[in-house]
Amino acid sequence: MTVLIRHLLGWTGLLLCYFAGKVLVLMWELPLPAALTGLLLMLLMLFVRGGAVSVATAGAPLLRHMSVLFVPAVLGVGVYWQSIYLHGWALAAAIVGTTVVALGLTGLVAQRVLQRRLVQTE
Repeated sequence: MTVLIRHLLGWTGLLLCYFAGKVLVLMWELPLPAALTGLLLMLLMLFVRGGAVSVATAGAPLLRHMSVLFVPAVLGVGVYWQSIYLHGWALAAAIVGTTVVALGLTGLVAQRVLQRRLVQTE
């Protein structure tokens, strides 16, 4: 398969997943962003179909310029600075708490996976 066809297939898949996520969010009034819903649809598609060669080819330029994609989020912090200032302690507690929980769960899962792998190799 030529590189051009892989790029076209990859971009088509990316855009279809995004627009399908947008449609689902608007139709069912989901409390999720359309981009996240599209990303979850793409993940489901990759699990079912397998193989992500064309999506990886199309997504490579986006990953190289990831910092530019975060500019809107950083500007949003400036727009809501007053609310962030008022609720700073609550935000800090939420960030620290969820980080501790996520790291703890990740550690437990990794420990169990490594123990099972160790038992299988013996």
